[in-house]
Amino acid sequence: MSLQILSHADTYEVGSIANNSAKELQKKDWSTDAYLTKILQNLIRESTVLTDAVGHVRKNDFTERLTEKDEVFDQVFLGTKQFVMANTMSLDSLHVKNAEKIWSIFEAHDLNLNRLGYEQQIFLTNSLLKELDKTENKVIVDSLTGVSPQLDLLKLHNGNLASLYQESKEVEAAKDSSIAPSIQRNLVRDILNKDILPYLEVMSKAKPETFGETFNVISEFVTSINTKIRARKTRNDNHTYEELVTEETNN
Repeated sequence: MSLQILSHADTYEVGSIANNSAKELQKKDWSTDAYLTKILQNLIRESTVLTDAVGHVRKNDFTERLTEKDEVFDQVFLGTKQFVMANTMSLDSLHVKNAEKIWSIFEAHDLNLNRLGYEQQIFLTNSLLKELDKTENKVIVDSLTGVSPQLDLLKLHNGNLASLYQESKEVEAAKDSSIAPSIQRNLVRDILNKDILPYLEVMSKAKPETFGETFNVISEFVTSINTKIRARKTRNDNHTYEELVTEETNN
C-alpha cells in the first residue's frame, strides 16, 4: 500500500509532516531533478502559508491583554480626576479657579470616558491630553498639586492601550484576508499525498542509492503520525459508541 497521510490528520500534524519532509529533502542537492525541485518548492511555499494562517488564528486572542491594560488605564484616569477635584477644594481662591478650569476641560471630554469602548476612550483621551498640553492650560496644570505627574501616567497608559488595540485590529485584518487553516491544510496534504510521497516512493525503488535514505526517514515520520491519528480516531469512535449505548440504555 502506498504511503499516504491519513485524511483525519489535523492541521498541526499535516504542518509537522510538511515541515519535516521539506527539511529532510533540503539536506541534499536535487538541482538535477527538475520535477522534485518544482514540487519541493511548492511544498515549502504552501506549508509556509499554512504556518502563517495558523499563526493569525492563534495570535488573535487579545481580549485578556486589552482588559488588563484597560483596567490600569481606568485606575490612572480616575486617580487623575480625583487629583483635579481635590484641587478645587483648596482654601486659595485662585487655586480653586485654576482647578475648576481644568475640571471643565475634563467635563468637555466626558468625565466617564473610561466606560466607553476602546476606540472612543482612546480618541477622547488623546483629545483631552492635547487640550491640556496647550501652553495656557499647561501653565495652569503645573500650578495644581499632583495633577501633572498623573497626566504623564495617563498619557503613558493610554498610549499602551492604543498600541495594543491597533495591533489587535491589524491581526484581525490579517486573519480576515488570510486563507483558513483547514483549507490550506488540505492543500498541503494533497501536495504530499499526490506529488511528494508517490514520487519519492517510486524513485526509492528505482534509485535506492539516491532516494532510499531520504524516503525512509520521511516514511518513518509519516508512519508515526498516522499511528497517532488512528489511535485518536479509535478513541473518538469508542467514545461515540459508549455514548450511544448509554443513551439507548437510559431510554
